[in-house]
Amino acid sequence: MTVAPSLQAYIDAFAAKDAEMASALFADGAVYEMPLLGQRLFGRREIRAGLAHIFALAERCAFEIETAQSGPGATIAEGRLKAKLHRDRDPVEMPAALVMQARDGAITRLSVYLDARPYRLWSDGPIFAPTR
Repeated sequence: MTVAPSLQAYIDAFAAKDAEMASALFADGAVYEMPLLGQRLFGRREIRAGLAHIFALAERCAFEIETAQSGPGATIAEGRLKAKLHRDRDPVEMPAALVMQARDGAITRLSVYLDARPYRLWSDGPIFAPTR
């Protein structure tokens, strides 16, 4: 199995928790979607800020790709997202699918699909019960 070079570079930058390297792979007007963020990110600057936020919350995070298929301008990959957040005692592991569109070597859209129903948004802070 061969993963498209730009998607592999993103996966490597994500595992290295390198927001600069990851965001540099995106086109200026790119769109990034990940359910755990709670909103779409538009443009390289917003993508860099969103990824930096993810990486600050994560002790470790990585995609493990099991299968990928590429066609003209698009790649679909399936695997798992494994992560350990600083706020959580236990690591998480969930099925993942990544759909990437690219033009001229730059990612124009990256949508990450996760079975994230049992997990709180990474953008959420701790939840505390009111004290009396």
